[in-house]
Amino acid sequence: MQHIGIIGAGLSGLVTAKAFLGAGYRVTLFEKAAAIGGVWEKSRSYHGVATQTTRDEYAFSDFPMPKDYPLWPSGEQVKRYLQSYAEHFGILPNIRFNTAVSWLRHEDGAWLADYTHLPSGQTDTQVFDFMAVCTGTFSTPSIPDFPGAASFTGQLLHSSQITDATALKGKRVAVVGFAKSATDVATLSAGIATETHLLFRKAQWKVPRYFGNLINMRYLLFSRFSEAFFNAPYKTPFQKFLHSAGKPMVWMQWRGLELLLKTQFKLKACNMLPSHRIEDQISCSLGVAPEGFYQKVKDGSIRAQQTEIDRIEGDVIHLKNGSSLQVDILVCGTGFRQTLNFLDARHRQHIIGEQGHFRLFRNILHPDVPNLGFVGYNSSLFTTLTSEIAANWLVRYAQGSLRLPPPEQIRADITFMGNWRQSGRPIAGEFSGTCVAPFNFMHLDQLMRDMGLRTTATRWLPYEFFKPINPKDYRILLGDSPKDVPQSRAAVRTADAIA
Repeated sequence: MQHIGIIGAGLSGLVTAKAFLGAGYRVTLFEKAAAIGGVWEKSRSYHGVATQTTRDEYAFSDFPMPKDYPLWPSGEQVKRYLQSYAEHFGILPNIRFNTAVSWLRHEDGAWLADYTHLPSGQTDTQVFDFMAVCTGTFSTPSIPDFPGAASFTGQLLHSSQITDATALKGKRVAVVGFAKSATDVATLSAGIATETHLLFRKAQWKVPRYFGNLINMRYLLFSRFSEAFFNAPYKTPFQKFLHSAGKPMVWMQWRGLELLLKTQFKLKACNMLPSHRIEDQISCSLGVAPEGFYQKVKDGSIRAQQTEIDRIEGDVIHLKNGSSLQVDILVCGTGFRQTLNFLDARHRQHIIGEQGHFRLFRNILHPDVPNLGFVGYNSSLFTTLTSEIAANWLVRYAQGSLRLPPPEQIRADITFMGNWRQSGRPIAGEFSGTCVAPFNFMHLDQLMRDMGLRTTATRWLPYEFFKPINPKDYRILLGDSPKDVPQSRAAVRTADAIA
């Protein structure tokens, strides 16, 4: 393996390039935009976007965010951080900007990538020994096909297109959705638009940056202890206890958290009390409540309605609850679609199942597609770290140094995880099954064991069990010499988990 091709220069593509360059490979990275950053690139970031987690969690293990950044950095600050990362590790000279891969196929033991230089329209083909797809799960904005949308006389936009707040000033604005981008844009609009409406199918749980205005969210959501309260597909002994004899503890934990959120956000007064359990929702779509969002709903600055759009006629939006709105701008905070249109259909059918879910072992590869890996398709609330560990895992896979089960057991594991997402935890199917949250530690531990590395930075188990995740720990762990992980032990572990 000499020449590595990487598609996408977001955070996952950058950390993958850094890992392969560090291992002595030649790297070419294709990026269709004019700059790095992916979802954080300025032309794709809505005004006021910020991280969901703090600067200490949303960082690479060997490159901390600047200490003068606020605890929750803005999108512009994240973009500067990624730029500094790319400069520091010498990644930029290997990137072809404004270049899109149109067709990726495997022939005669090599990958052929047809690409187009977008400004000039010039096309060419390049050959690679190994390919890493790092386009991420937020690359294709999703806008519903509303009946009558073609007749709309206003602007129909995706939330990622609200790059300038002045676009909303003095306008009648309606926002569709209840995810992070939808509530962020609605909160922004409420301060500058003449009217702001929020249309949502069902209320979702949101969490504050500080629970009870005192406790940072990381202490309640980002530890091995908190992860144990979720019904994982692979359970530790403590998890097995919790979800059998310890079920009353689990029930009290979640009902107590719900009570805290109901009280802190005054959800009943806002008419935004979710009808589902919070533990059934927590995943990558878990949103941090924008500052002042619920207060603006309560005082009417945001006119929220639990309904859907029936049809559009001119500047009038007819709703399924029988009411109608006249708006100038309709913003869809309705997420993204996950596609691989550039990948040859012969290989794409292995990777994407009939229901559109990705079928990848460890969210990284499929055993029937040679020399192709995915990074960033193991998204979490701190994707910088999960992508970094996946990138290091992929380098070792390319080198042939991973200790993995036989291909038939890998296929069985892929099937097991697909069935679990469908029947055991439906929310795990969001983002086409590419989200590993809330089982972040389970996923990271699997990758570390595959590499023959330790899973904790210290031997003090109580400390490791209760402390929030810390990317700096993995700088220590990745620097360790790989430990021998017998093939039989890895195979038995996977077989037992599947059983």
